[in-house]
Amino acid sequence: MDSAAFRTNTTSPPSGRLLPTVIRLVVLTTAGVALLAVMLIGLFVVLPLLLAGGIASYFYLRRRLRQAQHRSRDGVIDAEYTVIDRR
Repeated sequence: MDSAAFRTNTTSPPSGRLLPTVIRLVVLTTAGVALLAVMLIGLFVVLPLLLAGGIASYFYLRRRLRQAQHRSRDGVIDAEYTVIDRR
């Protein structure tokens, strides 16, 4: 079983090896740039779209509510009737 709890020695990068250090630095830099890109896209693209959608749905629902209130004031009851004819 190879677990961190059972390891007794630590592995250190070999001294004098530049290539593994450069590769590790490039991988970390790439991961950092990718994370930064995701955060910026979320902040400048997704968040404004969500805010615009929320504002648009607020005004749409408010307009529909006003239309429903105006329809009820004109004296016409909007309902379905069932006529039962008994003979």
